[in-house]
Amino acid sequence: MLDALDITEAEAQGLSELAQHDLALARDFARRAQAAEDADEASRLGRSYQRAARSYRQTLALKARLKRDLAAAAKDQAGAPKAKPGGAAVARRIGELRAALLRLAWDEAERTEVEPEEGEGAGAEDHAAADRLQAFAWVRQDLEAVIARDVVNDSFGAEPLDDHVARVALRLGMDAPAIARWRDLPDPPDAALAFEPDEADDWDEVDDEADDENWESSA
Repeated sequence: MLDALDITEAEAQGLSELAQHDLALARDFARRAQAAEDADEASRLGRSYQRAARSYRQTLALKARLKRDLAAAAKDQAGAPKAKPGGAAVARRIGELRAALLRLAWDEAERTEVEPEEGEGAGAEDHAAADRLQAFAWVRQDLEAVIARDVVNDSFGAEPLDDHVARVALRLGMDAPAIARWRDLPDPPDAALAFEPDEADDWDEVDDEADDENWESSA
């Protein structure tokens, strides 16, 4: 804060020491003037006392002015609009936010229980895995849209990362306990990140073709 007034911490400390020395000198001259037996000596010491006392008063006045100026500078800084995060900070926050939301989305997908359809048998596990990938792919698209809308705000990246993640994740309806521990969650596997929703539709087509083949063979 002192730099706002173009004064260093050492200079401010020196001002306090100067006031202490002025006071000590004034006291010394006053004591010696009162004890002097010679009138001329007493007068000379009295004038020295007055100069030391005046210097002390001026130093105190300067300290009081400095205190007022510091308070005014602090008030101005508090009322001044905060600088917007720069491009590098915004880009970094986008990456951090995306990584956190992907962890939460994958955690949610893994915890989703998929009921096997009747007659699936050994393929039920593969079908459940495909459903999880599909759900994750759609959520991944949703969170990208949310980030795109959020990044246009002037305050994007200004709040702490944990608060930012919690705010966006809650907007997406993600699990609150998981949000609180998002840093401990694993990153999604590469296969999940590469899985696209249109590929998920292909899984349904494959399943339909398999069902048709099973029906024809049974016929």
